[in-house]
Amino acid sequence: MPRLYKQHDGMPANGENAMRVAVIGGGVGGAELIRVATPGPMEFTLIEPKRQIELQALYPEYLAGVARLQELTAPLKPFCERTGTNYVQERAQRIDGNVVVCEKSRVEFDYAVVATGAEQNYFGIKGVENTFSINTLEETKRARRYVEDENPERIMIMGSGLTGVETASILAESLDASIYIIEARERVLPQFSPKTSELVEKALSKKGVSILTSTQVSEVKKDCIMFADSGGTCLDCDMAIWTAGVKPSQFVQNIDLPKNKGWILVDPYLLARDNVFAIGDCAWVEIDGKLATKTGLEAERQAKHTAKNLTRLAEGKPRERYNVRASMDGQVALISLGADCAVGVVGKTCIGAPTRLIYSLKSWIDKSFIKRFK
Repeated sequence: MPRLYKQHDGMPANGENAMRVAVIGGGVGGAELIRVATPGPMEFTLIEPKRQIELQALYPEYLAGVARLQELTAPLKPFCERTGTNYVQERAQRIDGNVVVCEKSRVEFDYAVVATGAEQNYFGIKGVENTFSINTLEETKRARRYVEDENPERIMIMGSGLTGVETASILAESLDASIYIIEARERVLPQFSPKTSELVEKALSKKGVSILTSTQVSEVKKDCIMFADSGGTCLDCDMAIWTAGVKPSQFVQNIDLPKNKGWILVDPYLLARDNVFAIGDCAWVEIDGKLATKTGLEAERQAKHTAKNLTRLAEGKPRERYNVRASMDGQVALISLGADCAVGVVGKTCIGAPTRLIYSLKSWIDKSFIKRFK
């Protein structure tokens, strides 16, 4: 069992008196946890191979040339210097006991927080090398260069979750191209209520986006998409963008922690074992019958809660249970449908007006997040 730490009046919380916390992953969850943690009782080490925090919610806008890099990134080194955090710019490989083994370094900890996010899942589809992804900034940059250099006339977006819908909406406005959404299930945004799907489908249709539901892709070729129907239907395209699903990162696959469907299984305190927390997209968070969504909202709330519990542990106080805010059966989201247009979702309620005000709110939330780290 990890030892408890008690912060005494007038005693500096460093050296042997500080509780060592290793944060694996510098995305929304990991960076926010460090930012909001109480100064003093803990010594943080951030393990992240990237040089910057990146806000995935703005990738579609960057792809379309609407958002600038400065609006969706913040450098990690100055952030860590301001917060007194040790920065290990390496990829974590595994956890051995109370040590995070990285590419070159070994980071000892009293508590660790796994916040490594998720990776694109291609579900074994043939020809994925012919697709573009906007799950990472590097892939989004590659997609943007292709749009600028090749000016594609027919773009197929595979998957109609939040990323797919927002990408289709903004590309339909910014490009003179035919935009298609291909969804294997019976409606777009299948994780949301039918009312939300209906409202969003109408908005997409008004923008000229073609929607193909109940349509499964079998192969992606350089110039067309093959479908898994008996006739072997093929649809010509100049650019294929894959947004259909995520899977656990390689690090999560490698570590020896309890799992559910490959995701790290945590208890109501977001603990996977007595001194290892897991938050955000990499975790399976199911509490009191509510399964948390893999969204920025949940990652941010879980980070704040874990920071609070770490402080309580450092002060010898009991942890507090987490309450899921955005669950699979009670979604909470702001969905951008292009310039000056967005809808809000709270559970089964879809708020479609005033669209400009909702869009302004979403834009302010997204862009202000990165500003916190600058």
